[in-house]
Amino acid sequence: MYSTFMTAPCVRSAHPPDCTPAIKSPSATADDRSLYTIPMSLLASQRYTDRVVASPLVLVQEILNTRSAGRPLQPDLLSSPSSANAWLAAALKEWARLSGMNAPVIEVDTAGLVRLQQLRDNLQFHLNGAGVPPDWAPQDIRGSLAVTMDKSGAVKIVPKGKDVSWVISAALYEISREDQMDRWRRLKLCKNEKCSVAFYDNTNNNNSVWHDLQICGNAANLRASRRRRAAMSA
Repeated sequence: MYSTFMTAPCVRSAHPPDCTPAIKSPSATADDRSLYTIPMSLLASQRYTDRVVASPLVLVQEILNTRSAGRPLQPDLLSSPSSANAWLAAALKEWARLSGMNAPVIEVDTAGLVRLQQLRDNLQFHLNGAGVPPDWAPQDIRGSLAVTMDKSGAVKIVPKGKDVSWVISAALYEISREDQMDRWRRLKLCKNEKCSVAFYDNTNNNNSVWHDLQICGNAANLRASRRRRAAMSA
């Protein structure tokens, strides 16, 4: 059994919205494993952006985008066990479709909800470090992996754990796997801190900083231009 962990201060902050994320319908797929239709409203990322990861790393993007953002303001999907369970069921179906593995049925209780919130906050810190009080201590997030061999002789590394512990293991495994392929750095948070929508940068140069240039980028550039003009006329 392998263990993996990340260290970061736990951040419980949510900025008010300052952008209006685009809401796009999920694209159709011919994947033979897709035996179900996931309602757009239950996938967190599709509330805000169409720049969604097309790999099992989507689970991490989903966790990040459970936060409240957007205009009109979208709800925090980790605000209660019931909303967390509804979101997580859809997120794990999408993870299973993209990974080709089976996802367990998971029940999020009050304690598990807190652990998911802590995981989201730590992930947000690692991607941009915004809003972290300097006196907060780091926190380890640990997950477990198992190495299995099936009857055909195929060896796999799979997440291990029960309920939210399994989700944490799966998320950390996907980060580790994508990092080995130099793709983890493509999952980013929008540079607009009042937005901070998680998006996947699939540009050749990996130089995107806004989840949507028209929504957040143009607004920021306009504000910067007004400040420059005001400074020149002062």
